[in-house]
Amino acid sequence: MRGSVALRHLERWSRWLGLGLSVAGGLVVSAQPAFSPDLRGPTLELAEENDWFAGTDRHYTQGFRAVYLGAERSPSHGIKGFAAYGLRADTWRWGFEIGQSIFTPGDLTVKYLLPDDRPYAGWLYAGPVLQRRGVLPGSGLPVLENIQLQVGVVGPGALAKEEQNTAHFAGGFAQAAGWHNQLGNEPGCALKYQRTWRWSPSQSRDWNIELLPHTGASLGNVDTSARMGATFRAGWRLPDDFGIQTIDSLGVTDGGRTSGASAQRPGFYIFGRVEERAVARNEFLDGSLFRQNSPYVDRRPLVCELQGGAVWVMARLDLVFMMVYRTKEFEGQSCEDAFGALAAHIKF
Repeated sequence: MRGSVALRHLERWSRWLGLGLSVAGGLVVSAQPAFSPDLRGPTLELAEENDWFAGTDRHYTQGFRAVYLGAERSPSHGIKGFAAYGLRADTWRWGFEIGQSIFTPGDLTVKYLLPDDRPYAGWLYAGPVLQRRGVLPGSGLPVLENIQLQVGVVGPGALAKEEQNTAHFAGGFAQAAGWHNQLGNEPGCALKYQRTWRWSPSQSRDWNIELLPHTGASLGNVDTSARMGATFRAGWRLPDDFGIQTIDSLGVTDGGRTSGASAQRPGFYIFGRVEERAVARNEFLDGSLFRQNSPYVDRRPLVCELQGGAVWVMARLDLVFMMVYRTKEFEGQSCEDAFGALAAHIKF
């Protein structure tokens, strides 16, 4: 009982902290941290998320994503007519992502449908990414804008059953018995938008701290939500980027190599992130949109996520490890969820 009360207090204070950090980020726009206009080269990020790192095997149980971002270009090359909406865009780049996410109920040994637990589901997707990097006019505060369109399939066509059972067999774990109850095949899409600001009390790229508030939204049958939050990071030789993103974030990790004096030297930092989500639809909780009699659970409208991790920064490679804690997503959920993530961010 005491643990449940503590978790409720943590959820409540995390929500207020996320709001406070985001508001604080808006109040410091008069600061002018260093912004590098140098164009960055291509990047490739490979990310793996798994609840094995948290010692569990339930709900959001595994995800993989690969994201390729091309080299940055100046606004004079091919994107003049794109509306700025308060952003003076100094660079832009296109990219492409492909990924898979797997969801299961808490008990994998049961063959029949568990009506009070989230259904089995898989999500296989791909799509384009557009990033614009610049500053707030008049203040010089660095800004990153991220737009993604994810299109794919939910259901057996996502190959989640095959992926999980193959991994369980290879690792010596029991096979999941209830995949025949998974959500049926249907197309899925999500249009995602996120804007992130970066503030620092110092222009030093050696020992420093930074606050990165963000806000955004997603629209689609897979995910319709609005989000706001902030990242705090501290370390040695912080990179000139906007932080690490999880697989279901509204953005993808930016960055890349430059050829000038601002090229990245080896460094290290730790970070913490809080995000509050107002969820209007989640395919993996609400069930299939285009099919009748689909399994579903009663989704909670507000979800809080806490992240913490470390990043080792090198000239051509960043290595990331983080842990993620997420509050209950549906009514009747027995406990909160957690998972870990490993990522390699390759800079060409």
